[in-house]
Amino acid sequence: MKNIFKIVGVSILAISIYSCSDSYFDVNTPSNILANEVVVMKDVLSPCIQYTMTAQYQASTNIAIVDQHITTIVQDRQGIDNHYLSTLDNYWATVYTKALPNIKVLEEKSITTNSSHYLAIAKVLKAINIGQTTDIYGDVPYTEATLSGQNFTPKYDSQQTIYADVIKLLDDAIVLFSSPNTSTFAPGSEDLIYAGNITKWTKAAYTFKARYQLHLSKINGSVVTGNAVVESLAKGFTANTEDFQIKYNAVNVNPWYASQLGLFAGNVLYAISNQFISYINGGTVYPFTTVNMDPRLPLLVDMRTYNGAGISGSQPTTGAGFIGTTNGTGTGSSAKIGTEFYYSNAAAPTVILSYAEAKFMEAEAQFLINGGNATTTGTNAASYAAYKAGITANMTKLGVASASQTAYLSDTSIDKGAAALELKDIMRQKFIALFLNPETFTDYRRYDFSANAFKGLTIPVNTDPVNGGKWIRRFVYSTNERGSNATNYSANFKPMVTPVWWDKQ
Repeated sequence: MKNIFKIVGVSILAISIYSCSDSYFDVNTPSNILANEVVVMKDVLSPCIQYTMTAQYQASTNIAIVDQHITTIVQDRQGIDNHYLSTLDNYWATVYTKALPNIKVLEEKSITTNSSHYLAIAKVLKAINIGQTTDIYGDVPYTEATLSGQNFTPKYDSQQTIYADVIKLLDDAIVLFSSPNTSTFAPGSEDLIYAGNITKWTKAAYTFKARYQLHLSKINGSVVTGNAVVESLAKGFTANTEDFQIKYNAVNVNPWYASQLGLFAGNVLYAISNQFISYINGGTVYPFTTVNMDPRLPLLVDMRTYNGAGISGSQPTTGAGFIGTTNGTGTGSSAKIGTEFYYSNAAAPTVILSYAEAKFMEAEAQFLINGGNATTTGTNAASYAAYKAGITANMTKLGVASASQTAYLSDTSIDKGAAALELKDIMRQKFIALFLNPETFTDYRRYDFSANAFKGLTIPVNTDPVNGGKWIRRFVYSTNERGSNATNYSANFKPMVTPVWWDKQ
């Protein structure tokens, strides 16, 4: 636990974050570290962003299995697929030993130098990290989490308290972004997301606020939630170019790409879930009327053969040719993430929040405002327009040809009209657009894993009998906490089937 709450040192070397290995900033093996008082903001912002993105990937490798974007056929990882006790230790360590400590340094430096725009960015990054962490675990260390040597056994703050602060952090950031910078220091190229574009940061803060407001639909009710989300989104993302993401390159490769290189040696770590295939291939769950498959399918799922000689074969030309694996079975599948697709090529981005997601949030919010729920049919014009705009945004981001977009959007199974639209249509398209994004796990819980909201969704086979046949609704705290912060760990531990605060039953 000691290492989790020690402020990480930050190198002042003026080099790109892309040329640094992750271990360069490791608190356990400090190297070329200077005292915090001589660290400048431009040197700490890049690692703040890098660790935020690393945590996103570490969460997704496990949660994408739970939400059935993917599955695993590796025996020692099947526990996650079968909902056995799981901790996400790597994620926890990254957030608490790297992301939050670096963000604290950025906050302190911003306040000392009166740098309002750097401070605003720090607040957004803090909201993202602690917001996702509380969504995963429930009550977690927060107010005492970065006190370094002052407290090695931090208390766990309630999720309700944390959520209030997440919204406040974003609101405070919006105010700071909306005012002139109060110092000569301004974010620039070290900002690996927007290169110092404060307009985009402001839109991101509003869109993240909408996401967290949507999470509270069980707490605040459908109409109140819907109105709050729509109000925030009105000042949020308006184009794919504003997506909150980080891009990689041929030297510093996307982590999903790195995870797939074992395919060439016959090591298949992940397979594509039948649940994802069923939503996108036009089969029996969501049949098409005129098109033969979703044009995104061959851009996201790889059916080719990998071996030491390279990649051979070709992609199927119809949806029926794409066959996934049933979660929980541990059996093999030829449907893979691959190494050459939008989210998995070497230079692919890690995406936390997108314009497409914003449009699907708007579609759902308007659906709720219109009185809709998981069993009703019909919505208003604003909801339907946002639903179609979300599909277009995602297809455009993935590089789908214009003609193929038009054909898909014209299929009567997609172009249903506002009067026939159902919640499951919106959530289906959001599920596709958020491929490998942990946010889907939150959507599942908000609608209690309902097959009305998520058509065809079933719990994996061979799940942990301790769970009594129930879906898991949280992860358990880091293994390290059990020994190093035992009193607080024991007082706050909950089984994985226990709902978090906003997931009230």
